[in-house]
Amino acid sequence: MCILDVVSVLMAYMLGSVCTGYYLVRVRKGLDIRNEGSGGVGARNVGRLLGRFGFIVTLSGDIAKGILAIAIALYFASSPMVVSLAFVAVILGHVKPLFLRFRGGRGVATAIGAYILYMPVILLFFGIIFGLLLLARRGVINSGIVAFALLPLVAIFLRMPIDVVIAILSSSIIVVTAHKKYVLLMFKGSGVRV
Repeated sequence: MCILDVVSVLMAYMLGSVCTGYYLVRVRKGLDIRNEGSGGVGARNVGRLLGRFGFIVTLSGDIAKGILAIAIALYFASSPMVVSLAFVAVILGHVKPLFLRFRGGRGVATAIGAYILYMPVILLFFGIIFGLLLLARRGVINSGIVAFALLPLVAIFLRMPIDVVIAILSSSIIVVTAHKKYVLLMFKGSGVRV
């Protein structure tokens, strides 16, 4: 790895660490969004406080930083493996942000943004799986969790390179683990549809 590779991965993590919703609520309401509602810094929770404006700005910002992180890595990185590392880094940054003492969001919007440039075909499969589960009345969050959990199997089925499979597996673990409260509810068979 050269210095530009290291910088690309570090920049991805730092971009991920800028949690749009947290700063938007700080500026607009003077509150820590992590102490409100569900405790998340994502668009759904911000939308509860700031309405549609807050939802759209947060969602757009989190998707944009995922896109930007991969764009930077694609431009500067010396190999596809470095781009894979940057992909994982931006999602990890959102979930465990340096600027917020490693207490951030759940990574879904940032992952979606990163997938747009990193591996759009996987994003397509995510959309199909998510949509089918939603039609089966699994709920938005539960559908998203299951869809993310299945993405590594999709990558293996499509015979993607090992670094891509590992990156997708790592990102899925990060996102699913960030939703552990909902995962536990699913395994307990609580019947909750979220």
